[in-house]
Amino acid sequence: MSKLKVGDKVWWWGGFGSDPRKVATVEEIEITGGHKYGEQVDEVDWSEVYDRNVVVSFSDYSNWAYASQITQWLPYKVNTTTDR
Repeated sequence: MSKLKVGDKVWWWGGFGSDPRKVATVEEIEITGGHKYGEQVDEVDWSEVYDRNVVVSFSDYSNWAYASQITQWLPYKVNTTTDR
């Protein structure tokens, strides 16, 4: 099973999902279970990365995102309408 890890690149939609996607580098991962705070981890199974179950912050942007705003970074994928 694949995992999201600190240091991984992801596709990120800012503006709570309304902005165009960007590539961002994960600096911090927190499993929140939909709550305000959670457990900080170094990696998590991608199957757990959904809705507000996980929150990430980025090293190349001073932003954070819910799991619903990110997907795996697959540089060979070019179709931006079906990535999510």
